[in-house]
Amino acid sequence: LNMEGCTELESPPKRLGKQKALQELVLSGCSKLESVPTVVKDMKHLRILLLDGTRIRKIPKIKSLKCLCLSRNIAMVNLQDNLKDFYNLKCLVMKNCENPRYLPSLPKCLEYLNVYGCERLESVENPLVSDRLFPDGLEKLRSTFLFTNCHNLFQDAKDSISTYAKWKCHRLAVECYEQDKVSGAFFNTCYPGYIVPSWFDHQAVGSVLEPRLEPHWYNTMLSGIALCAVVSFHENQDPIIGSFSVKCTLQFENEDGSLRFDCDIGCFNEPGMIEADHVFIGYVTCSRLKDHHSIPIHHPTTVKMKFHLTDACKSKVVDCGFRLMYTQSRGCLLREEVAANFTKL
Repeated sequence: LNMEGCTELESPPKRLGKQKALQELVLSGCSKLESVPTVVKDMKHLRILLLDGTRIRKIPKIKSLKCLCLSRNIAMVNLQDNLKDFYNLKCLVMKNCENPRYLPSLPKCLEYLNVYGCERLESVENPLVSDRLFPDGLEKLRSTFLFTNCHNLFQDAKDSISTYAKWKCHRLAVECYEQDKVSGAFFNTCYPGYIVPSWFDHQAVGSVLEPRLEPHWYNTMLSGIALCAVVSFHENQDPIIGSFSVKCTLQFENEDGSLRFDCDIGCFNEPGMIEADHVFIGYVTCSRLKDHHSIPIHHPTTVKMKFHLTDACKSKVVDCGFRLMYTQSRGCLLREEVAANFTKL
């Protein structure tokens, strides 16, 4: 059902909530719309709900919902706390919302979050994703969480995003190891900031990083690589047309061989400009290392990493970081996470 652009619509038809077979509801651009059906127990097949450009204040709990768009909403102050109970929600887009100051805990099945341009957003729930310590299902192998141009985020919120990124990288390493998946896993996030998080054990000023890895760095427990780039946009005041990607070229070398390949860290594909510095964090699996046997495990290895932006973007990488992600048993990982959170308390 497509009702896009019905600018005089203030409330939906009363029987809309009884549509048992409805799978997609488009109410985009209904600028006077303030509510959607509150009785939705019959809507068991609704997958997509587009409410961008409306005045909706509250979203009914629709268990089947997979994609929710709330962009350009001018009435919603904050998302409701029961968002974590949207068990099937995979995509949440709320770009350029004027008023939200707080982002509640998100459902653990969420694969894509984009809150680009929510300039009043100040805080996010910690943990950012619900039940992150004791999940009961397989983690999604590809996910993207974008906080671009959310300039009022408190430092605690940035720390929560970084902590989630660290946990996600560890979790993907465990899942890839236990499920024997060496490709397909990817996670990336970005948020306003100018500091490489401290959990990146190799860091450098500028766009080039050359750590020296000790012998036996490459073993069966190595599952992925976490990369971080701080990108400065101060010198690029022109609107960004099209998109750009943040990439890293890695070159491993020792006395017996070398290997070179590129990794994606993140991308930007919104019209307009990015203001201030942003931190980009990405995780990729070690599939190319596992498929390549010229890098032995018994010798020290020098790694040269060059971070760069594609598509003629004039901005530059000013700081960078790198961490090898080793897997371990799920029990050990959870105990460490619990201990870390207990120490914080």
